[in-house]
Amino acid sequence: MPSWESFTLAEQTLLRRAMSDSWLAGTVQAYGVNLRWAGADGAPPPRSYTEYEQRALVPLLAAVATDLVDRGLLTIHDSAGAVSSGSDASVGGSRLRAILATADNWVWSPRRPSEIQLSAPRTVHERWFDDAYPTADNTGLPRWDELSLDQRRVLVCAAEASGMLTGPFGVLDGPPAELDARRRLDWIDRQLAPLAPFVRDGLIEVRRYPDPSSDGFTVIAVGRLRDTLADPALWSDDLDWGIGVGCVFTYAGLAVWRGAWSSAWNARLTFE
Repeated sequence: MPSWESFTLAEQTLLRRAMSDSWLAGTVQAYGVNLRWAGADGAPPPRSYTEYEQRALVPLLAAVATDLVDRGLLTIHDSAGAVSSGSDASVGGSRLRAILATADNWVWSPRRPSEIQLSAPRTVHERWFDDAYPTADNTGLPRWDELSLDQRRVLVCAAEASGMLTGPFGVLDGPPAELDARRRLDWIDRQLAPLAPFVRDGLIEVRRYPDPSSDGFTVIAVGRLRDTLADPALWSDDLDWGIGVGCVFTYAGLAVWRGAWSSAWNARLTFE
């Protein structure tokens, strides 16, 4: 079997998502992130792909997905078909080609239910899961008990699917409305203290999500965090879930999380 490093970034993207039983929708965005984190040629700037850019990449990724299916490394499931037929509803042949050729199946939208799911055979998990999601050496890292409460909150935020830092669903406390501009920045500096080192070390990526009807985002560099979080609009209690500033682990950060802290968190599921 080939090594993980011998797969292209497009193949790695699809296999990672298949090993996590992810939806096909959103895969193009994940490919863009993979390119960017790898520093690859053709990577998008520090933002998500536009819908136009996503649709333009569908033929490339559809061809890669078809090849992986043909090699027995990837399975495509139609959950709508599973409901109607009562079967597993894995697809192949002309139905597979039609699904993969349809750009709507690859682009996430709240107006369309996600029905096409990726999965991988057990042999793929056994051979490549630890390469796709490695565990970093925790030598020299603080133990979970040695982290501050605020550091733990930030790490769990990055580990969870919601991952919001600001707004009514965020883990950071917004500045009180009565603060003047200088004291507001002082407040924000205190909120950033547990987060900024993880961003600076490339373990966490911070993103601003402006629109709940899209999976679009812009990446906030560590040097822009203070000015970005000074925007009062980010702290409104009226914001819908998914609007505002959130965070995710990079692959390097996920490896550190898995190697150093995830087991302690999973054993307790409490910050105290």
